Amino acid sequence: MQRWLRLAERYFEPIIIVTSLGVVIVLLFADVVARFAFQTSVPWAGEVARFAFVYMIYFGISYAIREKRHLRVTILVDAVPSALRRWIMAFAEAVFLAYSVAVCVLGVQITANAIERGQSLSATQWPTGWLYAAIIFSGALSALRLSHSLWMILRHGQEPLRENTALEDEGIQREGAGS
Repeated sequence: MQRWLRLAERYFEPIIIVTSLGVVIVLLFADVVARFAFQTSVPWAGEVARFAFVYMIYFGISYAIREKRHLRVTILVDAVPSALRRWIMAFAEAVFLAYSVAVCVLGVQITANAIERGQSLSATQWPTGWLYAAIIFSGALSALRLSHSLWMILRHGQEPLRENTALEDEGIQREGAGS
C-alpha cells in the first residue's frame, strides 16, 4: 500500500500535466487541420483544450512547489547569515502556505457558486464546476507541499531548495575535476 502511495505522490502531477499537454496539442492540431483541409471546425476542441490547459497550469503550480522549482527572489535571503536565512525562508513558506489555503477556500466558493447556478460550458455542456475544481485541487496540493516544506525547515533546518541540486552540483564538480 505504501508503495502505491509513494508512486502516486511522485507521478500524480506529472501524469496530469503530460496528459493535459497531449490533449491540448492533439485537439488544437486536429482543429487546425479541420479548418484548413476541410473548411470546418471541431466545435468542442477549443473548449476541451482550454479545460486541459487550465488543469495543466494549476497542477504545474503544485508540481513546481514539490520540485522546489517555483520562482523565488532570493536577494535578501542570500545577503543574510545562514542562521537567519532559515527563519526568513520559513516565513516565506508560511506566507505562500497562507496564500495557497486562501486560493483553495476561494476555489471552493467559486466552484460552489458555479454548481449552484447550474453553469455549463457552451460546446461540451460540461459543468463549469469541473473547470473551477482545478483551483481547489491545486490549492490543496500546494498547501500540502508547502506544509511539508515548512515542516522540513522548522524541524530539520533544511532550506527549501531543490533536493537534487547539491548532488547535481557535486556531480558536475566531480566531472570537471576529472578532466
